Amino acid sequence: MNTDPIFAAVEQLQAVAGDGPATRKAVDALFRHVHNLKANAAANGLNDLAAAAHEFENVLHSIRTRAADTLVSDAIPRDVWTSLRPDQRSTLTHSIAEGAKLFLIEVSFDVADFDREFQNLEQTLNETGEVISRLPAATPGKVNFRILYATKSEAPAISNVTIQEISAALTSPANATNDLHAVKQAFEKLSAELIHLPATSEEGVLQQALRAGRAAAVVTGKEVEFEIRGEDLLLDKRFVDPLVHLVRNAVDHGIESSGKIVIEAATLDGETRITVTDDGRGIDPALIPKIFMPGFSTAANISDISGRGVGLDAVKTAIEEAGGSVSVTSQPGRGSTFEIKIRIHPC
Repeated sequence: MNTDPIFAAVEQLQAVAGDGPATRKAVDALFRHVHNLKANAAANGLNDLAAAAHEFENVLHSIRTRAADTLVSDAIPRDVWTSLRPDQRSTLTHSIAEGAKLFLIEVSFDVADFDREFQNLEQTLNETGEVISRLPAATPGKVNFRILYATKSEAPAISNVTIQEISAALTSPANATNDLHAVKQAFEKLSAELIHLPATSEEGVLQQALRAGRAAAVVTGKEVEFEIRGEDLLLDKRFVDPLVHLVRNAVDHGIESSGKIVIEAATLDGETRITVTDDGRGIDPALIPKIFMPGFSTAANISDISGRGVGLDAVKTAIEEAGGSVSVTSQPGRGSTFEIKIRIHPC
């Protein structure tokens, strides 16, 4: 179950915050990815994940389709207004709330090449604003369009086009900050389910670890950059959970507020070696000999995500029972590296 598109879409949404048109495109993309995840989760009996995805989908749907009941605009032609879909009315509401000017553009093209001409016009308009709707109508030999267009600058000068500015206002403007806060809350709930999502056959080992780490970063509110290096190896499934735990552990107890985690896999001297390296707080050298002991923890409080007590004892036990070994090196203030070694047996 590939969750990368959801994380990428959320990151894109955060990156374009404040840019109305780009934000709406990011919300649309995120909605599609969450909808697909919901369907896949339900089909695989992952009811808690499906419920969290459904809640997230509802939040995004509300943002995309919020009706413009507070729009005051007697100047918008009735046929144009009634042709708007709920998402277009929402776009209109947000555009005006963001301070955009509204224009009604009327244009007529010959039937023979209207599609190319219209594409050129739309591209020109999108360079400086946002096309909200296109209402087509046909007359003999012609295809006519009434375009509702929003821009924070002046409408571009285009020949053979009629452009009329429309006076519009909101009695209670949309609140983009509240929208993003709602998205963040819903994403945190979804991520809490993704942390413990069972591995799927089509998801590589390193990708499983990456997905769990990214979800843990969201839940803990930390800004973590992840990097994968090397091969995505075919490992005995008994090694997957310990690796995932090490990555979650690095997020929860290695990284402080922000940092980087590198997950690297390689084959060397007849061994598979997988390392999880963070650039976080590190571990006191005096504690390293004790770190895999039962019940030991370097954390003041045990997290629901991971812990360097019972968790690392369980990691060590699972890896050794599967025929591997695990070790740790660390420098206080510079980070830690956990390394799993697995002897490759010849066929």
